[in-house]
Amino acid sequence: MISSTQYAAGPRNSAFPRLSRPIAFGAAAVAAAAVALTGCSKASTGAAASSGALNQIKLAADTSRDVNSLTANITVHSVGTTAGGLTGTIQMQLKPTTLIEARFDVPATTSPGIHLDEILTGQAIYFKNPAFTKTKAGKPWVKAKISELSSKSGLSFGSLLQNLESSNPLDQTRLFTASRDVRVVGTRTVGGVTTTEYAGSYAPKTAYAGLSAHLREVLGPMLRSIGTHPVSFHVWVDAQHLIKKADDTASVRGQTVTTTFAVTSVNQPVKVTLPKAGETAPLPKL
Repeated sequence: MISSTQYAAGPRNSAFPRLSRPIAFGAAAVAAAAVALTGCSKASTGAAASSGALNQIKLAADTSRDVNSLTANITVHSVGTTAGGLTGTIQMQLKPTTLIEARFDVPATTSPGIHLDEILTGQAIYFKNPAFTKTKAGKPWVKAKISELSSKSGLSFGSLLQNLESSNPLDQTRLFTASRDVRVVGTRTVGGVTTTEYAGSYAPKTAYAGLSAHLREVLGPMLRSIGTHPVSFHVWVDAQHLIKKADDTASVRGQTVTTTFAVTSVNQPVKVTLPKAGETAPLPKL
């Protein structure tokens, strides 16, 4: 699935959204707003499983390996024991070095919404959360070396790293290749580009078995959180075999989570401004 967001453990009464794949890209999944999409669908070509459709999904997965950078919009909608949502954007430089920036808005029903920022480099992770700002002499950012994360008990900071690393929506195409019922739905214009829409589902265990060792490490925690529940998906692929949009729905710890990624650019320069030293505080010790 593409990604969902969950609340990771943080200081008491605070919330960090985690990009995990329902995952989904913690304790309770949250949700909100649909990604706009222009154009209209043509008639369905049928609901039967298609080997041709699966071959096209595999081709899109192979093409995704050549992507050096991307930007995307994300929305998450969750219903169940709790309900909520988020909207956000992510930009990723994958090669030659890793640089990821994610920005999220999390609405709240009983209090003002929260805006959260996360930046990942090859050496450190930065995150901005109002709960920390109040306790760090007004410093807007917290910075942690990647080597520090596993040593901080009481906080799920390691999950921040894991979820950012697993937030590449194109990586998740590999999960779709495990589908045994993928089929062509029709054609649709997404972001001004003509695409073919595919729909299907996959079993997390089967998807895990087909992943490389690296992707098992990155996506394994998300797949384990889903358990045996099947994941349904829709994916829109353009004529260059690149994914323009994808959504997935999964059951995660009593929540039904639908996550949508809409890719807005591929292989374009990524511009991320790192916080200055005077704007950052070290990880809190709890």
